[in-house]
Amino acid sequence: MGILHSGLFGGFSKKTGPIVGRRRKGQNVITALHHPSNKAATAGQLDSRNKFSLLNIFLGGISPLLNAGFKKYARTKGAMAAAYSYNYGHAFAVVEGNQYAINYPMMVYSRGPVSGPLGAAVQAADGGITFTWLPQSQSVYCRFTDKATFLVYIPSMEIAFTAIDASDRYAQAYWRELPPGVEGQEVHAYMSFASADGKLTGNSFYAGKVTLP
Repeated sequence: MGILHSGLFGGFSKKTGPIVGRRRKGQNVITALHHPSNKAATAGQLDSRNKFSLLNIFLGGISPLLNAGFKKYARTKGAMAAAYSYNYGHAFAVVEGNQYAINYPMMVYSRGPVSGPLGAAVQAADGGITFTWLPQSQSVYCRFTDKATFLVYIPSMEIAFTAIDASDRYAQAYWRELPPGVEGQEVHAYMSFASADGKLTGNSFYAGKVTLP
């Protein structure tokens, strides 16, 4: 049963006959009732589903990073959707058997004009991972006070560890503790900078991969 809002000519929610009403981003939206197709999926459709499934595994657990890092590119579709759209077109590689796999160095959780880290590197140390980067001259988009965010992702466990605004550009190093039980796992590490007031973000940077001892 559909429910009218604001009278006969207002929007409505739920299902009425063959149409469905809902409110999305402040607008009333009407769509046709979905009917499952009996046709077999094409190769392109299967590839698309596989890509979105892989993206969901990686991006689904880091929504706070995406909401901040892609807010400028959200427009009407939202930061999460913008992040999915960008990585869909950039972060895949074809592997053996013509299957798609995540190209981890190309994955991005943030975009923007703030300068990325210079010479970023990672190494396993003391029950976690140490990030290091080199000093940079200050400029409009490169300040000592820029806040640093870090991401550590473990593919075999499909789990991400983040540290948002955990350090600043001037520190040149940050240690991210990891919990017990991840020993021996290969991890991929990323970092990014944002302005101290949070108004500007920068491109996230792939700092490298290490195997935990």
